[in-house]
Amino acid sequence: MAWSGARQAVSARGIAKSFGRQRALDGLWLEIPSGLTYCLLGPNGSGKTTFIRAVVGLLHLDGGDLQVLGQPVGEVARLYSRIGYMTQHKALYPDLTVEENMEFYAGLYGLTRKEREERMEELLRMVGLFNHRGRLAAALSGGMYQRLSLACTLIHQPELLLLDEPTVGVDPRLRQTFWEYFNRMAEEGKTVLITTHLMDEAEKCQRVGYMRAGKMAAEGSPEEILDQAGLQPILKLWLADPKEDAALLARQGYPAAVKDGAVLIKLEARSQVKEILGLVEPLDMRLVEPRLEEAFLLLAEDR
Repeated sequence: MAWSGARQAVSARGIAKSFGRQRALDGLWLEIPSGLTYCLLGPNGSGKTTFIRAVVGLLHLDGGDLQVLGQPVGEVARLYSRIGYMTQHKALYPDLTVEENMEFYAGLYGLTRKEREERMEELLRMVGLFNHRGRLAAALSGGMYQRLSLACTLIHQPELLLLDEPTVGVDPRLRQTFWEYFNRMAEEGKTVLITTHLMDEAEKCQRVGYMRAGKMAAEGSPEEILDQAGLQPILKLWLADPKEDAALLARQGYPAAVKDGAVLIKLEARSQVKEILGLVEPLDMRLVEPRLEEAFLLLAEDR
């Protein structure tokens, strides 16, 4: 991987971190460009949270080089006004209301009264807590607490947003609202780095990294990862004479297999569907798209 730290939101070159005998980061290389959504996946213990904590300077690395927003991680404290970090741990004040917690965080970043009022209303409506702004944080459900944590993290419009499992306990409708907001941030040139164990969230990201044992097992756009794993869409056809039609398709250069009474064809391009339908007339058909989860499993086995 080429080293181009200054042009990246986050750049890691061979970083390592151990806790006793446990190697949390094992020579990790990763570059996250500015202006996109990036999902970091992996099983528990793969190093995702350790990497996030390293980016915000909460732990000292054993080795390697890490840069954040073009600066060495040792100077990350100077960048805190440009970074938003939502941890898995509870970081709100339980004896303050929803609104008071947001006012506190707005004050930390020096927002004016007008900026504070505008941002608070926008974010509280976005996370669905505007009508609950007078409730104590201690009285919130787990999902509502997550929503308030996200709102507080976004209050100062960070250039780099780091979210550790941000949608745990959040209902699907609000998750969609969050993603619309994250995508708008990326369109504005900001960077959103999310750790998640939800594969459907990873598929929403522009780039995805899959970690195992402190290393990067696969990295790229969802489409690139599917290509790395050799996965392609499969056209499934139900035909009157599957064996005869499969042989016809094979003679025309479309490798077809008959399984459970249907003809399966691995597509190199979706435009081939029209060509295939010009050769046979199916009773029914289905396009089966490959999934990231399958790709990650295959790539992990290869490594």
